[in-house]
Amino acid sequence: MQLLPTLRRPTGGRSLLRDWDRLEDQMQRFMGGMSLWEPTSEAFTWGPKMDFSEDNGNYVLTAELPGVEPNDVDVELEGNILTIRGEKKMKREHQDERIQLSERRYGAFERRLTLPSAADPEKVTAGFQQGVLSVQIAKRPEARGKKIEVNAT
Repeated sequence: MQLLPTLRRPTGGRSLLRDWDRLEDQMQRFMGGMSLWEPTSEAFTWGPKMDFSEDNGNYVLTAELPGVEPNDVDVELEGNILTIRGEKKMKREHQDERIQLSERRYGAFERRLTLPSAADPEKVTAGFQQGVLSVQIAKRPEARGKKIEVNAT
């Protein structure tokens, strides 16, 4: 059973564009009807890129949210699940403008992160500056560790 077509060179009146359209149609059937190129398909949903780091006393989550207003972002902590959700809204300068190409993504997003058990849910703060969300999560005091002095004998 052949799932993907073999590539052939166009002959005579065959058009490369027609072959490309056939390939796209077959790929859509293979992928259950999901379009490869339409921005409304699930393949094009977006979410912020995130970094999660730790030092001795805190965990730090940073998320890139360019073009998102701070009041369009919600941060929630339920149990040990940290949720960031919001919406990037399309702003149009002129109502009569016709977009010729749009590669930027807009719409609602949601990202969830399971925090380590050492995270203290009572000590979480969030800040937003220049399109970057920063969430500080303190570690529980017992999880921070302590330095043990080594005595020479």
